[in-house]
Amino acid sequence: MKNLNLIYAVLLLSAFTSCKKGAIQQISSTQPLVPVIALVRDSVSYTIDGKTYTAGGMGLNNESSGGEDANRKLVYPDTTKKYEYSLVGSNPDSIMFFQKNTIYSNSANINVFFVKKYIRQQQGLYWMPGLNDILKLFTVGKHPLAEDFEWQNSQNGMAIDVLANGIAYSSYNSYNGINTIVIPAGFQKNSTFEITNFAQVTDVHASGSNLEAKFTAVVFDAAGHQKQLTNGYLRINFGFFYNTSSN
Repeated sequence: MKNLNLIYAVLLLSAFTSCKKGAIQQISSTQPLVPVIALVRDSVSYTIDGKTYTAGGMGLNNESSGGEDANRKLVYPDTTKKYEYSLVGSNPDSIMFFQKNTIYSNSANINVFFVKKYIRQQQGLYWMPGLNDILKLFTVGKHPLAEDFEWQNSQNGMAIDVLANGIAYSSYNSYNGINTIVIPAGFQKNSTFEITNFAQVTDVHASGSNLEAKFTAVVFDAAGHQKQLTNGYLRINFGFFYNTSSN
């Protein structure tokens, strides 16, 4: 009888050890947890003339988009009048698409444009590029500043409007009829706009994508007075349309 009890004990111990080993193997095969990416709090800051302007809050960012003729030419009806000209698109199939993000507050105001030339018919819609093409606008890395946005529209990149001390400044030569102020090409060669993060929100209670960027730029007012914008920082959340899982 003692031998029989000993055999039962050995079998029970063996079964327990086998179950424990299987449980360990099951746990070890479990995939590591993916960190939850939450919705960010929209915010912006920039410094001009030694003064820093900041703003932040949930849902502070407003989105819009549109398109203009790309690669436009300046047409002078009278060559003696330097700034009395028209802008004419040179390629009817080409369009300058822009994604505009605006943060407006009592302390800081900014428009950020992501701009890129596309072929109108490429995605089936008349001027709107497809989602995959739009997402390329937000590629992590450095992006040039488009110096002739809303003017000749020949350059891809970024464009910025800001308000400082009650005065509006822009980073690009913009058409303004006979009042147009032209800054010579190359004025943004030492400026930077770097997207440091672009990630899809994975929080089940939110949607969209988060973007973070840092930037510097030469900006100027309607009279052509130039300022240096430094320490620029932007953090925004894009709506569901820019969720990479949408069609």
